[in-house]
Amino acid sequence: MTVHDLWKNLSKDEIAQRRQAGRDRWQRRWRDGTGRDALQRKQSYKEQKKAQALLDDANQMQDPKAQRIRRDSLTVDTLLTRHLAAKSDRAPKTIEADHHHARGVRNHFGDRLVSTIDTTEIEVWSQRSDIARSSRKKQLEMFRAAIKRGVRDKLIDSDPTDGIVVSLGHKELPHWSSSELMAVIGAAANDREKALLSVLGLMGLRSGEARTLLVGDLSRGQLSVKNSGGDTDTTKTRASRRVLPVLMAVLPLLEQQAGDRPKSDWMFPSPRMPGQAIGKRYVSDAVTRAVARANQSREEPVKRINVHGLRHTFAAIALSEAEADLLSVSRAMGHSRPSITLDQYGHLAPAGLAPLMAKMDELVAGAR
Repeated sequence: MTVHDLWKNLSKDEIAQRRQAGRDRWQRRWRDGTGRDALQRKQSYKEQKKAQALLDDANQMQDPKAQRIRRDSLTVDTLLTRHLAAKSDRAPKTIEADHHHARGVRNHFGDRLVSTIDTTEIEVWSQRSDIARSSRKKQLEMFRAAIKRGVRDKLIDSDPTDGIVVSLGHKELPHWSSSELMAVIGAAANDREKALLSVLGLMGLRSGEARTLLVGDLSRGQLSVKNSGGDTDTTKTRASRRVLPVLMAVLPLLEQQAGDRPKSDWMFPSPRMPGQAIGKRYVSDAVTRAVARANQSREEPVKRINVHGLRHTFAAIALSEAEADLLSVSRAMGHSRPSITLDQYGHLAPAGLAPLMAKMDELVAGAR
């Protein structure tokens, strides 16, 4: 990779004309791959510092002994590029989301030198009202992750995003109680749908994870979650790839569903399209049918929630009724970080220290 001055050898008048017209002066050239047959690419910039920063960045990643990126030329775009490159082994949909959030940061700060940005400017940007809070939060998180990587690699002295928070406010996610969930499962139209709703509501799987389960994923009372159902053969994140002990109430339903079929068969095959798994619409219709049937014999009807609401139901029951700890629930749900579980469901966790001390008393009594 090299940087070239496109105005080199031009007269003063020609340079003045190009500067007045806002023409690009610096050009970065590189090849995609190695060898003489590799495709040659180029990109032009108005500022030399940006082109030079990208060149220095490439030199550093290709040669550990190369001179590190000069601080006075480090741009936000370079930091984001480095961070995204280091996260390129994520699931395709996660990578797509990362690039989307990074684009929001680039649109405002991309060409800026990191050394010229202060905390107040970032905080004002994070509080703008032109997009949703959730999008602003994701963009700030992406910016912060890129900055922290720069601090860790000793390219930046401090983190200007430190202390900035985008509050989403508390929004109660729709879910059922355990009695409502069991009423809906019990009213499922057939054994397939009963097993499906049990996996969603009692084990916390995402809809795509449940739809793409294979018969071979059930083994020795455990269920392996390996696919997110997102047109890929992997899960949403590395943490989403997990092995879950199957509840005793759910195990017979799954064993009956699996039968003696080959391990490569879908656990929930489509009733209309042989050789394919059930689709998104089937899962949604199964919930609708079960709720309608359950409400036929209930004085207080169960409110219809969407399919993802069954995953929220699992978290709510685990934390508020089963008094599970947040870390266990996070691992069961396949969240990439426990903080995600805490942000969404922390208010449902047992309040106070009484439950903890009661369990400690039980342990002490047993030891005596």
